[in-house]
Amino acid sequence: MKKLLLSLLVCASLLSCSNDDNDDNNLSNSPTATASYDSKNYGIYKGVFVGSTGTIVINLKNNGTTLSATLVIDGTSYTYTSQDAVTEGSNTEITFTHNNDYFDFTVNANGTNPTVSNIHISGHPEAAINVGKEESDVQVYCYVGTFIEDGITGGTWNLIIYGNKVTGMVLPNDGQVLPFIVGTISNNTITASIPDTATITGTLSGNNITGNWVSSTGSGTWKSTRKL
Repeated sequence: MKKLLLSLLVCASLLSCSNDDNDDNNLSNSPTATASYDSKNYGIYKGVFVGSTGTIVINLKNNGTTLSATLVIDGTSYTYTSQDAVTEGSNTEITFTHNNDYFDFTVNANGTNPTVSNIHISGHPEAAINVGKEESDVQVYCYVGTFIEDGITGGTWNLIIYGNKVTGMVLPNDGQVLPFIVGTISNNTITASIPDTATITGTLSGNNITGNWVSSTGSGTWKSTRKL
């Protein structure tokens, strides 16, 4: 009986470890955006969060009715809703709320320039969010990670990839506000920059990206893992 119990415990432990190791293998590789909204304000917007770390999905009536946002911070999911009126094919400016937390979301009538601003999230005074519009044939992939400076973790390094575009955010441990990452990806090679701050290179392999950054004051490495 003792041997049987021991065997069961070992098997359970192995299965648990296996599931943890393969979590990222369960990520979807199919866009969820509705084709008829590809060039409209309605649809799916995905992105990343800094001020801690995480991801966000904004559903702007992708099914014609749902108006919500799911924000994942440090592994915990929060659902935001909005009571504001939204009209298909019109410039949109709405506020999403969850208890006492909130943020504003704006996007043009044709789905361009999606922006999250006026962010108030309890316990995250330096919060920032960067999103991109997913299309029926262009998925938005979201990665979260960190960067190394002088041999130690220097802060958060989160980015999104859609089509050949790369964008994202870096938040140093000292809270310095930096411009969004802008760049491109071709044949799994990233070429990007933080405008007037640093140049960035990286290589995508599976669900992981590793790379280097160089600025006028230093250099280092970075690594991000796909979470959405």
